[in-house]
Amino acid sequence: MPVLKNLPVRLKGGGPTLENALILRRMSLNITPHHHNPFDNDDDSIHGNGDHSNHWSPGSSLLDGHVPRDRNPFEDEEDENEANEGKKGKGGGGGSGKSTFKFTSPLKTLGKLGKNLRVSGRSKGSATPSPQGSLQGTPSPAEKKKRGRRSSEGSLLRFAGKYRDSFSSRKESFTNGELNCSESECDSTSRRMSFMKMVGLGKLKKESMADHSSQGPEEQPVQEEVVEEVKPREPLSVLEILQLVKKRDLFLADSHILELEQECNEADRDAVVLPEDSSLSVKDGSRRKAKDVELLYEELQKELWAVVRESLRSPTAGPNLGLVVQVLQQEEQADKDWASSEVAAPGGSRPRQLKQRWKEAVEEAADGSLPQKAEFTTGELAGYLDRLKARVVEDLGAAKRNVVSIYPEEYQSFQVYVQSYHQAVARRLQAITNNQLEITDIYSLLDWLHNIYNRDVLGTVCITSPFSRAHLSPLLPSETVDRLELDCLNSVRAKVTTELSQLLDEEEKRWMETLHIEEYQITLAKTVIQRLQVDLERSASINRSLGSRVAQCSLNGLADFLYSFQRKVEMFHEGMQSGMFGDNEDGYVSKTIALVNCCPPFRGFVQRCAQCDPSVSEDSLHRANKALDHIIHQGVRVLSERLYLRIRPFFERLVKRKWLSNVEPYEQIEALIKEHFKKYHRMDSPPYQLLVAEVHRRVVMEYLRSVMRGRIICTSVKMRKRMAGRLRDEGKQIKVLFKDLESPSSWLDSALSHISEIIQLEDVPSIQMEVGVLVREFPDVRKKHVSAILNIRGMTRQAERQEILNIVKDIESSDGGGGLARLSRDCALFSEVPVTSEVHCLNVGLSRIALTASSCFTSLRPRRRKTRAPLQENPDDVL
Repeated sequence: MPVLKNLPVRLKGGGPTLENALILRRMSLNITPHHHNPFDNDDDSIHGNGDHSNHWSPGSSLLDGHVPRDRNPFEDEEDENEANEGKKGKGGGGGSGKSTFKFTSPLKTLGKLGKNLRVSGRSKGSATPSPQGSLQGTPSPAEKKKRGRRSSEGSLLRFAGKYRDSFSSRKESFTNGELNCSESECDSTSRRMSFMKMVGLGKLKKESMADHSSQGPEEQPVQEEVVEEVKPREPLSVLEILQLVKKRDLFLADSHILELEQECNEADRDAVVLPEDSSLSVKDGSRRKAKDVELLYEELQKELWAVVRESLRSPTAGPNLGLVVQVLQQEEQADKDWASSEVAAPGGSRPRQLKQRWKEAVEEAADGSLPQKAEFTTGELAGYLDRLKARVVEDLGAAKRNVVSIYPEEYQSFQVYVQSYHQAVARRLQAITNNQLEITDIYSLLDWLHNIYNRDVLGTVCITSPFSRAHLSPLLPSETVDRLELDCLNSVRAKVTTELSQLLDEEEKRWMETLHIEEYQITLAKTVIQRLQVDLERSASINRSLGSRVAQCSLNGLADFLYSFQRKVEMFHEGMQSGMFGDNEDGYVSKTIALVNCCPPFRGFVQRCAQCDPSVSEDSLHRANKALDHIIHQGVRVLSERLYLRIRPFFERLVKRKWLSNVEPYEQIEALIKEHFKKYHRMDSPPYQLLVAEVHRRVVMEYLRSVMRGRIICTSVKMRKRMAGRLRDEGKQIKVLFKDLESPSSWLDSALSHISEIIQLEDVPSIQMEVGVLVREFPDVRKKHVSAILNIRGMTRQAERQEILNIVKDIESSDGGGGLARLSRDCALFSEVPVTSEVHCLNVGLSRIALTASSCFTSLRPRRRKTRAPLQENPDDVL
């Protein structure tokens, strides 16, 4: 090497020797000091330096620097001859003294020059790999052991700046003539490649093989090391590992990443025992490798989770998914090994927990598969939830078919998929409930939460693949569900207080406007019930608790509404009766029936609301029924009074002298009743039953009132039979009439038949028995009523009368006297029938006694009885 130090600057680094100087000069391979090194042309081409200074000048010399292009070629030949003569003169040993010219091949000279450069590089112990590779193929194992894994710089980390800076520093060193040992070692291979391109690769290989046998003894140890040592597997570079990841050779890529991670760990441990100067460089390299490892893991996980997403809908994704499972198991084992090692320290990259990240990847896949919240439109939540339900069922079914069988059992993969989709659904519902919802959307959401999701989603999936529902959290927090249910109740309250009040006001105006129209049905009840029915049915279908609360809220509001309805009906009747709205009889009757017909639907809806929670609904139920009863009774009273006003005159003509032979009064009564009930029959049941029962009771009561007036007193058996027969006949007609009208008060029909029997019977025991039956069937019968009947039949013997009246007294005493008090109005008949003939009957009785006594005295006279007998019977017939 002392020879190299004494050479000119342009010959440093193994330049041409004196022996081959002439050859190089003839080739005119001149490289000026300020131009780029010809051995680095590959690097320059990479950087795209298209400058003219990067090309050799054919008119210059390699050794002399700038040489004029007009130099005489013969001077070169003379210099060559002088050089040959001087060499021969200096030769020793068996050399001949004769001066001869020895031709040397320029290619052989160039080959030796390349070998000198290579040997000089090896003698320096360089550890820097050649970026272009060696001409002989793979580097020796000794070089690989020193060099380690190929750097990732310029590939994965893309440190383009550092890459360019290294080339710039080498060019600057060539320019300044300060080429050091490490730089020459780094660029030896690139210079060889440059010469190969200039003179031909084939010729250079041939000359190199020829010179291989003539190498000096100093080159033999290197050749022996290559032959003896077995070549180990070269570790893959970061770029090659990345290519494995991209090709989805995931398990092999993960194995190499683990090896690279192990190298980083070993380098960190070695840096601890090294000196500070050496440890800095080692730590810097370790940091670069650690960064490579993290970047490779990022790329690996991207491919892993992409396979997880694709495998759900791809039946052919099994092999790739199997590699994912192998990677997860390998990484899980690596985490366990790290945790059990002595060097495990918190804060590092381990444990990586890829199994947990796999679960997160499944969650992300589920979240991306389901319909997004942006697809939801206000008022159409039911349709969105249907799409959500269909997608969940479809995806979980695909997971069962394509995915679950590939994972090990301990992974519980189907449970993971179910939980992931469950959480994705929960996130969407939570996002939806963050905004104000319409009442229809609230009902749809609550129904989906309580019923549809459990029945149609989880229930359907559980049929094919059972799973544990205990691990599934509620879709929405209880506070959110309570808020939604409260919104339902507030909607119902607003509906029954505001909307129904407005509806009632509008209906009242319509009553007045349509009074001239005979309508027997109005839509008030139907409209109100339809509006409340929606909330009641939907809430009841969700769950019992919400249905009960909505029903209670509806009942409270409905009770207030019905009271307002009652007040408006009362004002309507007051106005009609006072003539405020004119005299429109038919319109008034039809409107009254229409108002009464609203009550049965209202009552049924009230009862249904009360059944949800009877204990809580008692007060509201009582108020609602009270209002409805008042409306019905008022309507029945109005209609029955109007009918009674028409038939009352005919009752005045009953049970009189002409009545025994004249049937016209009763026929008029029956005809008027039938005529009115043509309209009254349009009333719905059960109010109609109350109306016909009231008319039935009123007719029988007015008939009894005519009988109790005592305007006829029977003085003979014939007279009693005629009167009893007439009462019996008209009683039967009344029974048939009201049976046709569907009266529920058939118990009224026996009153007239019992009275007719008392009048007709002759013996006292039979009369007593009939009176007992009458009193037991009609507990409100009193002695005055029985006494009036005895007066009508003409019973004048006080002993017989007293025996019969004692029956009434005995029955009253046996009941304790409280029977009449306990008797309701519906079963009371005689209590409202006054007796006005009692005094009249007493006067008639005294007169009849006097008449009998006088007849007895006259009978003692000696007169003919034939002429007196007719005179005695005629007054009885008249009476």
